[in-house]
Amino acid sequence: MAKVRVASPRTLIDRVTSTLQEVGVLHIESTPLEAAQVPLRPQMMDEAARRRRAELERLREDVRRLLLLLPEIPADERMIARPTRHPELTEDGLTRLAGLVREIGRHVDDLATRLKTSEEELALLSKYERALAGLAPFLRFIQDSEELDHLGVTLDEREGSGALLPLLREMMAKITDNRYELFHTRIDARSLVVLLMFPRVHSARVRNLLWEEGIAELRLPVSVADKPLGEAMRLLLQKKTDLPREADRYRRELKAVAFQRRQELAEYYDAIVCGLEHIEVSLYFYHTEMALLIYGWVPCEMLTALRLRIEDEFGGKVVLEACPVAPKEWATVPVTLRNPVVARPFETLTRVVALPRYGSIDPTPYMAVCVPLFYGVILGDVGYGLLLLVAAAMVRRRHRSHPLVRDLSTIFLWASGSAILFGFLFGELFGELGGSVGLHPVLNRMQAFLPLLSLSIGIGTAHVVLGLALGAHSAWRHGNRQECLTKCGGMVLVLSFISLIASAAGLVPREWMAAEVVGLLCALLIIFIFGRGRGVMELHNLVNVLSYLRLMGIGVASAALAFAANKLGGLVGNVFVGIVVAGALHGINVVFGILSPTIQSLRLHYVEFFENFFAPGGRPYKPFRHFHATPPVRG
Repeated sequence: MAKVRVASPRTLIDRVTSTLQEVGVLHIESTPLEAAQVPLRPQMMDEAARRRRAELERLREDVRRLLLLLPEIPADERMIARPTRHPELTEDGLTRLAGLVREIGRHVDDLATRLKTSEEELALLSKYERALAGLAPFLRFIQDSEELDHLGVTLDEREGSGALLPLLREMMAKITDNRYELFHTRIDARSLVVLLMFPRVHSARVRNLLWEEGIAELRLPVSVADKPLGEAMRLLLQKKTDLPREADRYRRELKAVAFQRRQELAEYYDAIVCGLEHIEVSLYFYHTEMALLIYGWVPCEMLTALRLRIEDEFGGKVVLEACPVAPKEWATVPVTLRNPVVARPFETLTRVVALPRYGSIDPTPYMAVCVPLFYGVILGDVGYGLLLLVAAAMVRRRHRSHPLVRDLSTIFLWASGSAILFGFLFGELFGELGGSVGLHPVLNRMQAFLPLLSLSIGIGTAHVVLGLALGAHSAWRHGNRQECLTKCGGMVLVLSFISLIASAAGLVPREWMAAEVVGLLCALLIIFIFGRGRGVMELHNLVNVLSYLRLMGIGVASAALAFAANKLGGLVGNVFVGIVVAGALHGINVVFGILSPTIQSLRLHYVEFFENFFAPGGRPYKPFRHFHATPPVRG
């Protein structure tokens, strides 16, 4: 990363800012070291800039609100929508835009309000739908009269409540001296809707009695509550027919406005965000009486292109110069991870912990190799690997526009491929079913415990020694010779210790034991001489190597659960029930087969591997560029 300084006349601040944003490679430094050594003044926002920022912020929120109200244009129709144009946000342009937003806003707000009202009324009517349907056949009996009153009630025949309809008939006959009419219909297994007609002089007594007996009167919406029941029912039935048509009409009108204006508003939204970025970034600039100074960082390979662009754009009026990087600035140099295409998804796993400091080692390439390897050793089943492969491929295809999901699904694609390869090595297809299709294990996990133990310890030794080697290399590059020798002593310690255990177990010639003991003692001497108190931490790597036994333990547990699933399924005696039992256990094993290898693989990297070389605390490289704002869409 190259440290640069851009010097220009103060009158060119807007053009310089636009050019830097368009090129999009300069990470602007907000607190450069030179600002404390040279009498430079930070750029301040004048009153005109404050007014412009306030206007842009207000317009941004207004346009955002309109974009949320307007439906998105389908992709197949977007091509024939109104052609786009680059908006100019000059002072006159802002005035025109404000007028345009007010004009569109009034129309859109009116349509959106009408649509919301229609949808709310329709949702309210849905609560009365069953009652309306039940009472509709009786509307012909309802006659508007000053002498007659009408009342709708619902009867809920709960268990143990008895028959409410005979009770209601008895009550009405007693109150009205048998001068009433009762129509009823069942709207579901437990509910009745009833229409009562009776003389108006008995209205108060009827309503009081219904209230005392806990019989619910049919409450109509507020919009028709003051109307006679017959008229209210007719209005509600008419609304039930008209409201969906009205709502559809308002939606069509909103879509027409979106088709004409949404693309234009989206471009204005993008330009407004760009204008606000111009104002905000100018606060990171410094100046003298006549000159404007911008400090920042540029990737070395992009420095020449940026210098040529500035020369072509300003013809020598603006100068870009590289500056020396002081040792105390190394911790603040921005970091960008650069890896081969196949390893880039694994950068997500590195960023979970932190970015490595500038000049240190990026662990991503090593994770790209070892994470799938560990995953395959633990899962190690062709069937489970294929299921995971299909699931990861489907997720990646469906969410390819989401960077995090895309990267994680790609990691699982590599991991599932590793699980399939180790499945062939272990001869497992949903457990021991691999033997029925011709898979022959090179290493049977249910029997070959000692070889599996040796494999796990060997992988752990190689991984830990690799971490120590990277730590020694990093210390040498930074001139820390004592740290480098301490890490080298740690490598000798781990190799001597594991070799000594292998000799004791008879896995390597016992004649090597003397040399291994000498190597162990020499390693301890080097560690404590050059590492002093910190050298004690290198002894922890001996425990770290043993931690890799989890590769064997969890893998054998997975194989045992698959074996148990097949065995229990075969013991049931009923083919269908056996398939259900075995399938349920395999399903549990698949879930654990996704979670456990993932957790353990990451743990072995973050704890056992990273501690030997990883230097966190990197500052992310954030170039000043126009990140095209995604216009908000309705959720």
